[in-house]
Amino acid sequence: MNNSQMKTIIINKNKNYFKRIGIIVLMFFVLYILVKFLRYPSEHTYFLLPTKNVVIIFSIVGIVSCSLVIFLIIKSIFRKDVFLKIDEEGIFNGFSLYSKKLIKWNEISKIETINYNYNNYIAIFLKETSNNEKGINSLFFKMNEKSMGTPYIITSGDLDCSFKELERLILESYNGRVSVVYQSW
Repeated sequence: MNNSQMKTIIINKNKNYFKRIGIIVLMFFVLYILVKFLRYPSEHTYFLLPTKNVVIIFSIVGIVSCSLVIFLIIKSIFRKDVFLKIDEEGIFNGFSLYSKKLIKWNEISKIETINYNYNNYIAIFLKETSNNEKGINSLFFKMNEKSMGTPYIITSGDLDCSFKELERLILESYNGRVSVVYQSW
């Protein structure tokens, strides 16, 4: 198998939105409760939130967190141009929050399947990783790098395929590419 024979694989976004809409509804419910906590902090003090100040801080952090989750989920629902593409160039991850969407084969040092918090991920380790992200994306980049060893992870949650199929397609493409590199020497 050589580079010109590698086929292009495109995996589209999963069109089943029930889970995401359920999470949004749940987040709005939690947001409603947090706003009530913020409006009447003295009514919501108990052993976990012993003072009004703790209730206020908890409410503000919760409101910001819920708003961020709602924003990210709504953004993922309405983005039309997202897909995962595997071809002779590399892996293009349109689902990624990062500005670097295309990871070229020659930048990859290894690809592994990892299990983190009872979820399976394809972890892509680069030879050189630099954080050029800004704002909240920079925070996500650092968190993923610290917790999973690499910021570049792919899951099948938003994809129109199973994790086993995703794993097979990526690893076959990568291993086929690696064998080409070794054969050319």
